[in-house]
Amino acid sequence: MDYIIDMEKNQKTIFITAFFGLIARNVLATDFLELVKQDRNLKVIILTPLKKKERYQKEFAHDNVVVEGVVPKSFSRLERFLEVIFHNLSDTAAWRIHRLVNVKKDKKYLSAPLLWLLSQLGYLFFVRRVFRWLDYHLLDKNRFKEYFEKYKPQLVFSTDVFEPNDVDVLRGAISRKIYTIGMVRSWDNITTKGLNRVITDKLIVNTESVKEEAVKLNDVKLENVSVVGVPHYDNYIVGPTVSKDELFNELDLDLNKKTIFFAPPADLYTGHSTISGKTLRLLSNIDAQIIVRLPVVGDVNIGKFGQPIPNKIAVDKPASSQNFSDANIFKSEDNRLKNLLYYSDVVVAFASTLAIDAIVFGKPVVFIGFDDELRPYWDSLVRYYDYDHQRKLLEMGGIRLAKNFQELETLTKNYLENPELDEPNRRKIIKERCWKLDGHSGERLASVILTNLD
Repeated sequence: MDYIIDMEKNQKTIFITAFFGLIARNVLATDFLELVKQDRNLKVIILTPLKKKERYQKEFAHDNVVVEGVVPKSFSRLERFLEVIFHNLSDTAAWRIHRLVNVKKDKKYLSAPLLWLLSQLGYLFFVRRVFRWLDYHLLDKNRFKEYFEKYKPQLVFSTDVFEPNDVDVLRGAISRKIYTIGMVRSWDNITTKGLNRVITDKLIVNTESVKEEAVKLNDVKLENVSVVGVPHYDNYIVGPTVSKDELFNELDLDLNKKTIFFAPPADLYTGHSTISGKTLRLLSNIDAQIIVRLPVVGDVNIGKFGQPIPNKIAVDKPASSQNFSDANIFKSEDNRLKNLLYYSDVVVAFASTLAIDAIVFGKPVVFIGFDDELRPYWDSLVRYYDYDHQRKLLEMGGIRLAKNFQELETLTKNYLENPELDEPNRRKIIKERCWKLDGHSGERLASVILTNLD
């Protein structure tokens, strides 16, 4: 008994945030948590929305891992106002497009000059520093007070430094002089999420290119950034969890046919257009079978062609939500995606990280880079390919962008006939967007956390 009491007395505690929906897959379901919880002198507290607590307990709770369900709060007008400020202190291509939509679609003509002025002021370090100071001193630092007082953590690990709830946790930690480690969750975040509101003691990124962006755009010191790779890809490189026979029998597909993996864009991007249904009709005329993978966020209209047809069309319907915060992808769901990609021959998709998932398995990718009808630029699918991260991805030449239905058909057929096309450029994408596919990214992430705990 004395030994147990002594162990509890000497335990160190870390908070891990899990507010964004994909954190379960990207971080918690990887080797990272498995390695961290092996330290018996360490107690891990996962902070997640209350509605997710039950599933998170089932997936991640352990002798020294506790899941706390947090009741969501309504953000004040001041918080929302400052969020808009930080978004528009960024002058990336993505935010220039956002501001264009703000004017053209939402008719906010009066705010346009002010938002443009903010974007120019954002180039000044002094301005960025002043707004971070205001954000810290004006907003609540006690939203998570009960958890800080209950557990008294030595370290806070924010898995998504741009997520508003994560920012609240970080403010609370900084005000209590607790060591903070933040993570840029995804390859597109720095250029699409605006200016970072908090600078953590250490920052974790997936790749060298994101590291460069963090230093250049987010005022992070080079020596405080650690590159670890993409932890959930550790699971991808070990291969599928089922045989092709088993998967294709379930989907009612032909083992000997070429297979197109089609991920239609959600309506939240297309504005309820018919592009997905028309694309599926086009693909169904190719001598191949199709796996239609519906989105995990948002709805999609694929029309009458979205019905399963034996040996021709299979429809995979993952659990979906209407926003990314509510999305839930755990290891079992990610294994499903992994298996579908692994046994497909070509992937047809819209601007998405799914393309990188496919390239990890060496699969050729064709992007849908057009609309089904004439639309102004600000309301088109085309604009998404001008975002900084997508433009850089396409410039590497490992993904083909179809600019009309005819190109889509031609590019897809070419890849089916010769899957080695553009393969050297796909290797460039892996190096740029995955850094290392060596199975040790989760281990490196755990090492950064445990090393800095002391």
